[in-house]
Amino acid sequence: MVLEGRLTKDKFGYAMPADAPLYARPPIYYKEAEMIGITYETDTDAALDLLPEGLGLPGPATASLLFIRYPWSTLGPYEETILGISCLWDGELKFYIAHIVVNSDIPQAAGREIWGYPKKMATITIGTEGDILWGKMERPAGHLLCSAGMKPEIPVGELPAAGGGGLSLRIIPSPEEGAPPSLAELIEVPPHNNVQLEMWTGPGWAVFHSNSSLDPWHKLPIKQVLGAIYRKYNMELGFGRVIKTY
Repeated sequence: MVLEGRLTKDKFGYAMPADAPLYARPPIYYKEAEMIGITYETDTDAALDLLPEGLGLPGPATASLLFIRYPWSTLGPYEETILGISCLWDGELKFYIAHIVVNSDIPQAAGREIWGYPKKMATITIGTEGDILWGKMERPAGHLLCSAGMKPEIPVGELPAAGGGGLSLRIIPSPEEGAPPSLAELIEVPPHNNVQLEMWTGPGWAVFHSNSSLDPWHKLPIKQVLGAIYRKYNMELGFGRVIKTY
């Protein structure tokens, strides 16, 4: 006698595995996050090559390299490094995440599966030396891909105008040989619900140390640093929305 499984769709958990999801559904909560952010002018053609169809590039082409420490979150503590491009969607300023790495498996899976963030695992170190805040990212460990730092000098009371939310391209490959992706979506995550604790500006720098073909962050070269910022904040990361299907 053959019996039929009883795990029906209405009993599926939010994520895999269906009976014991790896992560909770959004919103995800963060406390006392710290970010070092360097914004810089980059190469126009390089930025256009990375932007998905449908997004516009205002001039001059601008990118940002971010090092973030999350000492407490509902995904657990972790660090993150992001490389993104300022872009336009329907005439509104957005931030497209071209590359992103973390050092914990739970936020890696949640970021890729829910919001389409192209997260990989890496070794990320964020620290201080004297009056300098710095971050570095290695992939694999011992192979330095990028670093950045800044010297906080001027307190800032409010966030600078940075436009709308972040964008990502979620690609789910088909399990069938030769088939197109099962899913290809441009996703927007609205601006996070932030509670600003402190923010500082000052001189800063960023360097790409490797021309890795596996992790080609260097393809958004640094022509000129436009600004550096340090932020400490609480954050609530909610659901996103699909704005384009390819």
